[in-house]
Amino acid sequence: MDGSISRGEKSFAPTVFAVVLAGGKGERFWPISTEAQPKAFLRLVGSESLLQATVRRVRLELPWAQIIVVVEEKQAALVREQLPELPAANLLLEPQGRDTAAAIGLASLHLDQRDSEAIMVVLPADHYVPDGEAFVAVLRRAITVLTSYPDWVVMCGIPPTRPETGYGYLQAGEPLPAPSGAFLVRRFLEKPDRQTAERLMTDGCHYWNSGIFLWRNAAIQHLLAQHMPQVWAGLCRIREAWGMQDTLVREYGAFTKQSVDYGVLERMEGGIAMVRADFGWDDLGAWDALARVLPLDESGNVNVGEVQALDTTQSVIISDGIRVATVGLSDMIVVASKDGVLICPKDRAQEVRKIARKSQ
Repeated sequence: MDGSISRGEKSFAPTVFAVVLAGGKGERFWPISTEAQPKAFLRLVGSESLLQATVRRVRLELPWAQIIVVVEEKQAALVREQLPELPAANLLLEPQGRDTAAAIGLASLHLDQRDSEAIMVVLPADHYVPDGEAFVAVLRRAITVLTSYPDWVVMCGIPPTRPETGYGYLQAGEPLPAPSGAFLVRRFLEKPDRQTAERLMTDGCHYWNSGIFLWRNAAIQHLLAQHMPQVWAGLCRIREAWGMQDTLVREYGAFTKQSVDYGVLERMEGGIAMVRADFGWDDLGAWDALARVLPLDESGNVNVGEVQALDTTQSVIISDGIRVATVGLSDMIVVASKDGVLICPKDRAQEVRKIARKSQ
């Protein structure tokens, strides 16, 4: 992806809003992540849910009034239970999940009513970031970039720490004049094979795509109109009938599920910057990820709940109200809950999604 560096002419000090996307199903965390209580609402790491931890990080920088949560209507009660301080008007309900492009578009319509010059920071609700202060420092640098280039998109790139084949990557190009650690994005690379991932980890110019985006509200609306005109036309009809539930349900149901990455960003020619995100990060994509973020016993196991492991090594064993005992296992995932029991090799953790879909 090419793009010349030129500063925007507009000088402004807009309000910053965090838009937290909490609509993911977390199918690879079956049987504990269910339609009734998806991944973002689970306490997978520590005493907080992933949603609560995400909002706590944002609260280090922004007040409640500037935090918006987008979620499917059927999870509204969970959000209110876990985030009782969130203003009622800041909970945006999707009639049904239509992936990130539609959710971001809906949030942009809401911000039209609040501040026409708003900056939107888009955050997935289900990522693990242990250092909130480091996160805020990166966020401030990203806002600095956007202030200098107000019509651009700014992304947060994570320096890779392993040859990960389950993430998308960004290729950093020419550095920006300021701040340090900011670059043009040259191209996007979808989930690579193992050999390619090993090369990307060490070449110094590829970063994991964190799914954290910043843009002016007017800019993302322009990009949706340019690259996803059918979705934008539906969003305009929702805006014209703002507050009318029947219009929202009809138009939203007609949207094709599509991510903002694929629908907008990968179709752009220039105008995308990346800030190097020097904070610990994991998207906790499947059960095997817990071995990266939770303490291990002397045999390299993650044990959560009432677990007894005999001659068991390098495994993830989760008890959710059901006692679990293992004998002679290695590199396995065992999860037991009232909604089901999962047993699979760690290297096939991504395939749990197939089971979750068959169990619906």
